[in-house]
Amino acid sequence: MQAPTGDRRSSLSNQLALVTVLTTLGACGVGGCGPSKVGGIEVFPRHFHLHPGETIHYMPLQHTGDGQLRFFDDYLFDTGNPQVLELRDRRGLFRARAPGRAELIVRSSAREQRYEIEVGGDALSVIKAVPYGDVDTIVGEEVLFVGHANRDGFDHTAVAKPGIDRLVREFKRSGRRVVYWVSEEFPNWYTDDRQPDLAIISEGQEHRILIDANRVVFTGGDFMLCLLRNVQMTLHRMIRAGTRDELHFIFPAEAIWTADVWNAGPPRRYPAPAVLLSAVWENSGSDRARYDAFVVPFLDTLITQYPVLAYLPDAPSPLLSALVDGWKIAVRVGELERTYRQADSSKTIRMDFRREWR
Repeated sequence: MQAPTGDRRSSLSNQLALVTVLTTLGACGVGGCGPSKVGGIEVFPRHFHLHPGETIHYMPLQHTGDGQLRFFDDYLFDTGNPQVLELRDRRGLFRARAPGRAELIVRSSAREQRYEIEVGGDALSVIKAVPYGDVDTIVGEEVLFVGHANRDGFDHTAVAKPGIDRLVREFKRSGRRVVYWVSEEFPNWYTDDRQPDLAIISEGQEHRILIDANRVVFTGGDFMLCLLRNVQMTLHRMIRAGTRDELHFIFPAEAIWTADVWNAGPPRRYPAPAVLLSAVWENSGSDRARYDAFVVPFLDTLITQYPVLAYLPDAPSPLLSALVDGWKIAVRVGELERTYRQADSSKTIRMDFRREWR
């Protein structure tokens, strides 16, 4: 599957290429009715009402002869009113500058598509973020991670926003640390709160940071891609530090998004809307079914595919499968407790999957 290959391509857009992306969609977007003919262009996310200061990376897909969409490389973007909508990169990066209306224009060698953009409302504050290489350690009793809560990535309908917003409010109210993992390439962050304790730039949630915490709570997504990579990197660094004999990771399903691949029938990947892990949870019926359906695949991938999708290519060694040798992995799914991996030592990794945070 082909994806854009312009100057702004990074790990996240590479993952858009590596997963299956063809899916059947309607032809009408929020900002107007998109083309349905073969070769017509559809723009994602369908988010055309912006606030001053809001930045967004639009991604064009092309209609195929079988009613589906595919990535293509032959495109450039433009703006009809740069005073309202500033073009920052012709591969789709824009910034809303001032209230008003502007045309979003995308052209290929054979087609042109226009969408109306409206800019209004309160200005958005900038989330001040630092590269992950500038951070050595994060300390806290309990730390909330929010990864890839951005409309211009996989979760283009912001399905995880309500659950994430609730957890962020609760953690900040009680003085616990909140960390955002943000993308420079796909910057349209959708949480209500824009003042975390720390925001870290990491296109695929890769990092080498020591998390010195009793519990780490993972939210955002994608459950089987970037969130999983963050768990891999966090676990790897904590084990290597050798300062704790018990590690505790928590996964509240109400605040985690995932590709729609868990139900019967063909998988519905991007640009099909993401779904909440809590929806997958409900469809599984019982805690035992949940353990088998999505927890075991998650843990299998976590341990045996380090780093997931082979990104970063220079990920810290050794392999995670070797590093967890001698550690017990204890799992809780709702009310069900299982041992995923047995060990003779007292060292334990606790993986706690919950329907909701409470």
